[in-house]
Amino acid sequence: MGTKMLVPAVLCVLLGFAAATPLEDFRSNLEFHDYSSNVADPAYRLRPNVYPTDVKVNLENIDLEGARFTGSVEMIVIVRENDLEQISMHQNNLFVTRVNVVNNTNGENVQLRSPDPFTYDNYYELLHLHFHLPIVAGSYTITIDYRGVINTNPVDRGFYRGYYYYENTRRYYATTQFQPYHARKAFPCFDEPQFKSRYTISITRPDTLGPSYSNMAISSTEVIGNSVRETFYPTPIISAYLVAFHVSDFVPTVSTSTAPRPFSIISRRGATDQHAYAAEIGVEITNQLDDYLGIEYHDMGQGQIMKNDHIALPDFPSGAMENWGMVNYREAYLLYDPANTNLVNKIFIATIMAHELGHKWFGNLVTCFWWSNLWLNESFASYFEYFAAHWADPKLELADQFIVDYVHSALNADASPSATPMNWEEVADNPTITQHFSTTSYAKGASVLRMMEHFVGPRTFRNALRHYLRDNAYGIGNPSLMYQAFNKAIAEDHTFLSDFPNINFGNVFDSWVQNRGSPVVEVTRNPETGVIVIEQKRYQLSGEPPTQTWEIPLSWTEQKHLDFSSTKPRQLLNVTSTALLSEPGDNFVIFNIQQSGLYRVKYDEDNWRALSSYLNSNNRERIHKLNRAQIVNDVLHFIRSGDIDRTLGFEVIDFLRSETDYYVWNGALTQLDWIRRRLEHMPRAHEAFTSYLRGLMNNVINHLGYNEGPNDSTSTILNRIQILNYACNIGHSGCVSDSLQKWNDYKENNEPVPVNLRRHVYCTGLREGDRSDYDFLFNAYNSSENAADMVIMLRALACTKDLDALGHYLQESMYNDKIRIHDRTNAFSFALQGNLENVQFVSLFLQNNYDTIRTT
Repeated sequence: MGTKMLVPAVLCVLLGFAAATPLEDFRSNLEFHDYSSNVADPAYRLRPNVYPTDVKVNLENIDLEGARFTGSVEMIVIVRENDLEQISMHQNNLFVTRVNVVNNTNGENVQLRSPDPFTYDNYYELLHLHFHLPIVAGSYTITIDYRGVINTNPVDRGFYRGYYYYENTRRYYATTQFQPYHARKAFPCFDEPQFKSRYTISITRPDTLGPSYSNMAISSTEVIGNSVRETFYPTPIISAYLVAFHVSDFVPTVSTSTAPRPFSIISRRGATDQHAYAAEIGVEITNQLDDYLGIEYHDMGQGQIMKNDHIALPDFPSGAMENWGMVNYREAYLLYDPANTNLVNKIFIATIMAHELGHKWFGNLVTCFWWSNLWLNESFASYFEYFAAHWADPKLELADQFIVDYVHSALNADASPSATPMNWEEVADNPTITQHFSTTSYAKGASVLRMMEHFVGPRTFRNALRHYLRDNAYGIGNPSLMYQAFNKAIAEDHTFLSDFPNINFGNVFDSWVQNRGSPVVEVTRNPETGVIVIEQKRYQLSGEPPTQTWEIPLSWTEQKHLDFSSTKPRQLLNVTSTALLSEPGDNFVIFNIQQSGLYRVKYDEDNWRALSSYLNSNNRERIHKLNRAQIVNDVLHFIRSGDIDRTLGFEVIDFLRSETDYYVWNGALTQLDWIRRRLEHMPRAHEAFTSYLRGLMNNVINHLGYNEGPNDSTSTILNRIQILNYACNIGHSGCVSDSLQKWNDYKENNEPVPVNLRRHVYCTGLREGDRSDYDFLFNAYNSSENAADMVIMLRALACTKDLDALGHYLQESMYNDKIRIHDRTNAFSFALQGNLENVQFVSLFLQNNYDTIRTT
């Protein structure tokens, strides 16, 4: 699933209250525990003593206007033990009208209990089928007819309704988002990843709509009065959360050059001219993953060619969803308009497509056993998010961006005392399932995988992944199976075994999977002897960290022989402390080459001072840019945690006055801003630090300039975006002046602002302007057809200092159809971020409109 969850903390507090369940209702929901059943205890889980193998889902009477439908499910289940008195499965908000059970061994109907053949458990979201007499092990066919509702709030997921406007007409569509436990809202099912079945979907829709979509291609079409029934080919063996269907009048663009390997981009009418980039990069990413993993995507259909559809949705609660054959995306993350989509969003299209396509192998072909093992799905998808997209288009520089985007964010999250492990067994209920979709499963897991790749080497790493996929195809994965695959690949690599004999790679991997947080490697070097003492411990920003030990692959280089070309580790640190040798004398060391390992490095004072001197000299660029980014990011965290003298820390990062590299500044800006924001309650200190930052940035601003060059690299453009956005926010006079000129040219002369400069120019124009500036941009927002550009404008609208305009903005965020439900909570965040002086106004607005916000 797409990695970006955008609910601000203030709204979580205001909107997150759920109605309490009365104690007597809770007790009544436990009645099924008196039965011999397939329900575990606690009843959020089902036991695998009843297993579905083939499921037919038939949806009829789909009424988009009335948001309702009828359905039937026919499932073959294997009962694996005798004397079951009931079979339970998941359902949520379905009204069952008929249940029939047939014993497939003798073809006879199984008599159900009277007067209550089935009951609901709405607390645990279960449907219980009660038998008159206990049943024996064997094969059974269960048929269930029911009525259902189409959710009108996409945030509720399941089978939900969205809308769009075309030719001034409001049009509805219905689509699905089932992960992690929402398939039960569309049909009764075994709604856990461990239950994998073959699904056959049939949809009867009004003939006024276009062809429906599901995981597979349409196998047959039948006209029934004013409706059309479309039946799809059976899916490969998949979990219920990967089933998908979509009913609308959307329009596809099919890549004709891939005829035997179908690839389509699908969207609302009026946006088909924004399909081309996603189609181009998506086909190439698929080809790259086919080649890398040795199993071709289109061949995974178990008898059918797998479709490769990608659907852009105006309303979608997640970033994207990896349904096999039919990936759903938030529209801004799939549609590309070169005149209105900036480079950041273009990159996001490439990376989110790579993430979802990576899931086809990791998550779909081999599925995590339970959500506690979610990293087996998300870590690999997040790894390929960057590297498969990098293989498809190296000019995007995504292999390097992985460090500042994912390694740094993983280390930052792991600095919290409450950090969770990758393999987090605490899954007690549905809310704790949702908590697993976090930085730990995504960014940290991907960073651990990258570290393992650098440790074992790219060929052995790839072979391990191929072993895992081939050995467990269409089945369930768990960490032990992953470790087995790595040990198998390592056994075939004699070079690695000669460097690290008798290694148990499962233990190495598991230390990162099971440990909370991430380590800091403390380096103390004796210049007289050259002896380096290495110690490891868990890094935390606050509190006393518990004693933990990782098996850390160490790489390093020395000043006298600086070499950042090889990231292959030279030693495995699997104890608390050890000693290494370097050349004596003035000879600083740098550990974690190109930050290939997931750990911070803290040096002794002499080494810090030597590094500071070198970084502030003309030799700075001899230190790899990713290590310079590592150093500033580590030092700023150490300043926060008190692990370095503050004066020394700021001396080390003073080289930023001369630094012009995107990656180095990216490693610094978030942490520098954290310090600045902590001074907001002390106006004089806050202004002094802000002035220090403006001075620190002068050189990089002058180097980049205020305009884009025709030959600028990806990192140069990204650097200009991040530097000018921050510079204008902190009042850099040159940035503000240039932005106002560009804004006025846009407003007065209709001269469009260059797409990669719009965020800071729009915001500055509104921050320094009046109500007329707000109204001008608000009108542009309402007339836009590009979702990504609309998000840029929505963010900028919140920069206004005009309180009447700000009030209008907040009101519109609740009622304006153009502001999508997934952007409404973002609008409140943008209002708080736009100007510090807006905080009191926004807080008061939230208090006064709490009931409306909660229910809108």
